[in-house]
Amino acid sequence: MSLRGVFVIATLVGVGYVTAGIVPPDAPVPALGELGAPIRSLSAAEEARFIRGRALFNRDFGVSHGVGPVFNGDSCRACHQDPVIGGGGGRDVQVQRPAISDGEGGFTFPPETGPLAQLHAAPPNGVQEIVPETVAFVEKRNSPTLLGLGLVEQISAAAIQANADPEDGDEDGIFGIAHDLGGGLTGRLGWKAQVPDLRSFVRDAMGEEMGITVPVDAQNNFGQTADTDAVPDPELTNTELEDMVFFLALLDFPRKAPATTQSQLGETLFTQIGCAQCHIPTLDGVELYSNLLLHDVLEDEFQGVTQGEATSGLYRTPPLRGLRFGAPYFHDGTSETIEDAVRRHAGEATGVMAAFDALTAAEQQALLAFLATL
Repeated sequence: MSLRGVFVIATLVGVGYVTAGIVPPDAPVPALGELGAPIRSLSAAEEARFIRGRALFNRDFGVSHGVGPVFNGDSCRACHQDPVIGGGGGRDVQVQRPAISDGEGGFTFPPETGPLAQLHAAPPNGVQEIVPETVAFVEKRNSPTLLGLGLVEQISAAAIQANADPEDGDEDGIFGIAHDLGGGLTGRLGWKAQVPDLRSFVRDAMGEEMGITVPVDAQNNFGQTADTDAVPDPELTNTELEDMVFFLALLDFPRKAPATTQSQLGETLFTQIGCAQCHIPTLDGVELYSNLLLHDVLEDEFQGVTQGEATSGLYRTPPLRGLRFGAPYFHDGTSETIEDAVRRHAGEATGVMAAFDALTAAEQQALLAFLATL
C-alpha cells in the first residue's frame, strides 16, 4: 500500500494524523531554482504566506475539519506530491469519471455521481457512492502536476485564442479549440481545459476531491458552498483559500536539465517534424511547450467523457515543462515512459507521427533526449 493510502485510511478509522505531511510546517521556502521553489524572490510577509498556503495544501483534513461526506483524499498533497509537494500523482490516486450515454452518440456524467465517483465515505453521514448500472465506462484521469500553474494563469486569453484553428483553416490536419467556458472565460487548467484560473481550480478541488466547502462567491460558481455534515459551512475560510491560491500561484516549473549535443539536435527535430505546432515552446512570454488548446490525438475507437465544449477525444495539450518528473503520462496515466507517450499520439498528430517514424533511430533518440531535459 502506498503512503497516500495510509494517510486516507488512518483518518477514516479515526487513528488521527499519521504525519504532519511530507514537508514540516515550518520548513523554509526552497531557494530559487530548487524543486518546490517560488518563481521569484519573496518578501518576509510573502514567505510567511507561501508557507501558510503550503501547510494547508500539505495538511490532512479529518472529519472534524469537514472532509466528506464523500471524498477521494483527505489532503491536497495526497494526489499532488511527485516529485515535490504540488507536483503530480501516480495511478493509485487517479480520479474516476463515470460515463453514461448522452443519447446523441456521446457520453456525459451520471446525475447520481456527477463529474466524479468519489472513493471514500466519511463517518457518520457519508454513504459510499455506487457507480450506477447505466455507466458505459469509467474514464480515469491522472493527477497532473500543479508546478508552474501560476505562470500558466498569466497567459492572456487572447494569446490562447490566437492559435485556435477549430475548422482547420490551414488544412494541415491539426485543429485546436480554445475552450469557451462562457461569461468571457477561456479554459486553461485541467485535462479538458475546464477550469479558467487557480482560484476556481482550488475551489473545485476542495469540494470534488475532499468534500470541503468553500465561501460563497457571487463571481465564481466553482466549488461546493454547503454539504450535509455537522461542520459549519464554509469549512475552508476565505483567508485559507486565498493563502492556498497564493502558494500555488508562486510555484515554479522545475528547472530544465542541462542541454547536450544530442538534446540540442532533438530540440531542432521537435520543431522540424511538427511537435511544436501544439506544444508551442513559448506562449505569451511563458516557456510552456503547450498552446493550452483542446486537441484530439487519440485513436479513432477512443471513448471519453464530454465536458462543455471538450467532447470525447478532446484534451488540453499538456505543458511539457517538468516532463522528466511527470510519469505516468497522458490523461489516463497509462504511458509509463516519455517514448510510449510520444508513440501513442494519433488523430490530429498522425502527420507528425509519420514524420517521427521517418527519422533515423539516432534522431528519434535525440528527440526523446530533448524531451527528457524538460
